[in-house]
Amino acid sequence: MWNAGRETSSPGTELSENQAKKEKERLIKELQLITEERNDLRDRLRFLTERSMKNRPHFRPNPYYEDLERMEEAVMSILHNLEMENTEVHENNHKLKKEITFSR
Repeated sequence: MWNAGRETSSPGTELSENQAKKEKERLIKELQLITEERNDLRDRLRFLTERSMKNRPHFRPNPYYEDLERMEEAVMSILHNLEMENTEVHENNHKLKKEITFSR
């Protein structure tokens, strides 16, 4: 009794099955393209968001990060001063060596 509503396969149903398969393949391909486009747009948005985070008025960086940036700036300044002093000492040392060899 429950089989009474079923029809056997006929050329009409095979055609609609072929059409359904083609439609399914088309929709899968379209979904893949849309997903790829979404991923590209998400990557672009992430890039733009990260790049402009510091320019936003409502964005407040982590205070520990700010302290670390200040410390880095101070250390880099000290390093620069030491490098300049080292260069100066090296030049003076070279001059003194010249004077010693000249006086001998």
